[in-house]
Amino acid sequence: MTTILSLIGEQPIPILLVDRSLQPNVHLLAYTERTQRVAENLDNLLPHAKRLPLQDAYDITYLRKAFTHAYRPGMIFNLTSGTKPMSWAGYDLARQNQAAVVYLQSEKKQTRLHRLVFSGQGVHQTSEVLPDLITLNDYLSAHGLTVESHLHHTNRQEVALGRFLETQTDKCWSNVKFPAFEIDFLVRRGNQVAVIEAKATKKGKRFAIDQLTTIAGREYLGTYTGRIWAVKKMPGTQLQDLARAYRIEIVVVDIYQPAPGRWRLTPASQKRFQAALDRVLGTSSA
Repeated sequence: MTTILSLIGEQPIPILLVDRSLQPNVHLLAYTERTQRVAENLDNLLPHAKRLPLQDAYDITYLRKAFTHAYRPGMIFNLTSGTKPMSWAGYDLARQNQAAVVYLQSEKKQTRLHRLVFSGQGVHQTSEVLPDLITLNDYLSAHGLTVESHLHHTNRQEVALGRFLETQTDKCWSNVKFPAFEIDFLVRRGNQVAVIEAKATKKGKRFAIDQLTTIAGREYLGTYTGRIWAVKKMPGTQLQDLARAYRIEIVVVDIYQPAPGRWRLTPASQKRFQAALDRVLGTSSA
């Protein structure tokens, strides 16, 4: 029987991906009062999960005692998330018991699972790139969100963008409505997800930036979510700097009509958007 002990931080997706990859019989979620909501959201996706509430996320002596009490032979320690003291305590206990340790690397827009195995000869490390393991529904559920609806494209630009995005991603939803906000496009490539804001608006020049930073903030879709702003004209230097500070990719898009009713992005726009998608979601495997 496979058991994983995962340290819960503010981002749920690394925990979900490790579970989908290793497929444990029991998944023990170690969380604090601050990260209880994350553990509760994961409960919906992990019917085999059990909770390990922690009173203190920074007292290493206390944490080591809590993990020692929960430890069972063969347990795998997932140290991807949680506080640094939680990771230190987990690593020390794993090393003492020669238990396996895993860590999910999300840099370079690919999900790579690292595994450490302790033995008398030292530490042996291996890693593998994970295949597609989640859906958009999984991604939203892990963040405690439920979609009210996602509709068809409503204007020429959305039609052109939608047709292009459907060929460049594994999944593309448009006009996604939630109780508190709306997303023009929600896309997934592999295990990476991004939101795209494309609507013209009179609510202010920085409205799209505010929309993207709210949607992809810690309270909603989390900081791992990519952000793209599709515009008809490049905004001024100040807005460009602001978007860069918030890790928002700005893409200028132009559309044309090669046949009646068939709106498309121009070849130059497709090239620009392809490059932005590769930076935000990683290179397509297709």
